[in-house]
Amino acid sequence: MTRSILHMRVDGFPVAVERLRDSSLRGRPVAVCARHSPRSLVFSVSPEARREGVYEGQPLTAALRRCRGLAVIPPDSGLYRRAGKAVTRVLQRYSPLVEPGSWGRFYLDMSGTARLFGSGEDAACRIRKEVLQEVRLAGTLGIGTNKLVSGVAARVVQSHADLYAVPGGSEASFLAPLRVSLLPALRNKTDRESLSEFNIRCIRQLAGMSLMQLAGVFGRRAVLLHRQALGIDDSPVTAPAAKPFILEELTLDDDTNDDGVLLAVLYRLAEQACGRMRAASVLPRTAWLHLRYSDGMDVTRRLTFAVPGVHERLLFPRLEEAYLKASERRQRIRYLSLTFTDLEKPSPQTSLFDSLPEEGAGDPLIGALDAIRARFGRDAVQWAGALVSGPAPRALPAREAQR
Repeated sequence: MTRSILHMRVDGFPVAVERLRDSSLRGRPVAVCARHSPRSLVFSVSPEARREGVYEGQPLTAALRRCRGLAVIPPDSGLYRRAGKAVTRVLQRYSPLVEPGSWGRFYLDMSGTARLFGSGEDAACRIRKEVLQEVRLAGTLGIGTNKLVSGVAARVVQSHADLYAVPGGSEASFLAPLRVSLLPALRNKTDRESLSEFNIRCIRQLAGMSLMQLAGVFGRRAVLLHRQALGIDDSPVTAPAAKPFILEELTLDDDTNDDGVLLAVLYRLAEQACGRMRAASVLPRTAWLHLRYSDGMDVTRRLTFAVPGVHERLLFPRLEEAYLKASERRQRIRYLSLTFTDLEKPSPQTSLFDSLPEEGAGDPLIGALDAIRARFGRDAVQWAGALVSGPAPRALPAREAQR
């Protein structure tokens, strides 16, 4: 049976959702970006802003220089997640295999559904109409025999139409005249520059190279690149498994390698994360500490807890130890994040051989602090360990736990 994969793409998904909430943003150049720091990167842009030279990943200061009238909206991941789930519910009427990608990207396996919904083109038109009517989001759709081709089709068609179907057997000829940057394996800027040095700009040129030639530049990835250039992709459409997590992150206004400042920041991240886990009544089994240096290098450390707990004063010694092991370089640090995963509900039944309850669990002081923060904001009261001499660094908005 020939596969039929549909890809729906809503360009500038966060901006499109923000315009549903605030109609005054329509027709204006808009960027979604956290304005806590001049070095914040643009998260999403509207077509109007893109025409002014603003693009995703651009520093906010550069974007404002390019477009004086740019409207900057802080990100609301909870709102975007709800909008994405609304689109997914519409797509699930046509197939149980719906795979959400990044914001506004959806893959749908329509293989074997022709007797129910007609041809792929007819089903795609119905899907687009229903999403527009029920969620009020308009997107472009691509149809192909695999995820690679359908994704590229939905991306290239957005400038002049709503739907593009690539017939089976014509995948290579469809991709041939397109630029190499459209291939998922060549999203890295360094890879594109390497091909540019060889004057390879179109996918047909890449497809014409032998595996030996590609291996000289890309090593083991040569086979993947060659297959993608020919339109070959065997990856299935898979529904995502729900993996809840708690994430707190911060980008410093000024890079620093002062351990006192960074440990205070880490303590505050742990304090905020533990407060959210207490509110959700979950316990973590794993923690991930991520550091990004000013030269772009990333370092990650993983911690596991034999006895899970949500008391920051008890968790912090382990986190401090992980930080000291991760920050051995002399470079200054720009970004920190703390993620708790493998979350579980406390067992209602206490085992005879369980360890003693966590010290501080049910502490009236912790309960009082959580109540104050719930009423007056999480900055209303802090532990001394979270304080930094001088102006306190401002954190990115915390992302909500995925459900």
